[in-house]
Amino acid sequence: MNLFENIRLALEGLRANKMRALLTMLGIIIGIASVMAISTLGSAMTGSVTKTMDKIGGKNIMVSLSPKNYDTQSTLQEEDLITQEELDAFRNTYADQIKAISFSTGMGSGQLNSGFIHKDVSITGASPDYGLVNNVNLVQGRFISDRDMDGTRNVIIIDTTLRNNLVGVDGDVIGKEIQVDTKSTNETYTVIGVYEKMVIDNPLFYMGDDTRIECFIPITTAKSLNPDTTNQNGYENFTIMATSNTDSAAFAQTTKDFFVKGLGSLSDFTIQAESLEAIASEATGMLATLSLGISVIAGISLLVGGIGVMNIMLVSVTERTKEIGIRKALGARNSAIRSQFIIEAIIICLIGGIIGVGLGSALGIMGSTLMKFPTNPPFLPMIIALCFSMAIGVFFGFYPANKAAKLDPIDALRYE
Repeated sequence: MNLFENIRLALEGLRANKMRALLTMLGIIIGIASVMAISTLGSAMTGSVTKTMDKIGGKNIMVSLSPKNYDTQSTLQEEDLITQEELDAFRNTYADQIKAISFSTGMGSGQLNSGFIHKDVSITGASPDYGLVNNVNLVQGRFISDRDMDGTRNVIIIDTTLRNNLVGVDGDVIGKEIQVDTKSTNETYTVIGVYEKMVIDNPLFYMGDDTRIECFIPITTAKSLNPDTTNQNGYENFTIMATSNTDSAAFAQTTKDFFVKGLGSLSDFTIQAESLEAIASEATGMLATLSLGISVIAGISLLVGGIGVMNIMLVSVTERTKEIGIRKALGARNSAIRSQFIIEAIIICLIGGIIGVGLGSALGIMGSTLMKFPTNPPFLPMIIALCFSMAIGVFFGFYPANKAAKLDPIDALRYE
């Protein structure tokens, strides 16, 4: 018999014993469906991490001063700070790898007062590049400029929620003066821009539940209003945005090496430089490892399914002993008998694999949608799952097929 004849006979056998065939495939279906669902969810979460990191600044490198020994209460001194001259030298040295450098300092919380409107806000002193580095999406006006910095101007950028409260959704708040009171200051600012708050709709990233509205003023203004701050003439942290063709993980180490030399051996502080791209890579690697581990555990059911296939094939050999004897008496070779039963086992596992892939993909899509990571099932795991199901058919079908091939034709013909 040729290949197509064997396939036809296998399908006819399955059609004649539908329930038995379905129960035989059940282990294969569950195993393949589990692996496909986990692969789809893993792919969705990995893509979600990458997308979110890109949204908040995937090429950013966060640089900060940290104590060499966390057991001591080290205090930043003027000589520990990174000076503007050092930053200028750094920018000039690596100009082709740096897109922007952002500085910021927190002024704490306060309250905006404008007529009958009183809103809790947090004030952040920012440099002109802050908007680019942190993906601040302006919908009206402009961001902080060098002239605002040089003139230590009392200008402010507010978000759309605050704008809507002040003048309505369609109102123009640019140029309007608002008063912000903090613990140590009572200042009037001119609104120069409105931004839309970034929404991170990803449960893997907890962004806090602070309901205060963040507003931005020039960092020079923030420092002038808080003369007790330790970084009046230097910087203790900043963020670098690397160019698109720069390996940000490698450049983070380069950045650290550059500034460590300037701190000196007597300083209690050292430089920490972390790349968001490297953090994202570690996170996706952990997710991939976790998905693989769970898939291996789920794949154990494939072993159970394979044993079920072998068991039903042994029953099939017993039921068809006389048929095997007749075929051998008519001249069928052992290899032909063996091929017939192996192909039948492969067909059982392949059909189970196809059903499992379809079911697992549907569950994966449903799960990723419920978790707000909608994605399509990855193609490669589909192919691997189907090939693996066929391999199970070969492996677990070989023993029954070999047993059938070795039957003595005389004993088989006399079998009742």
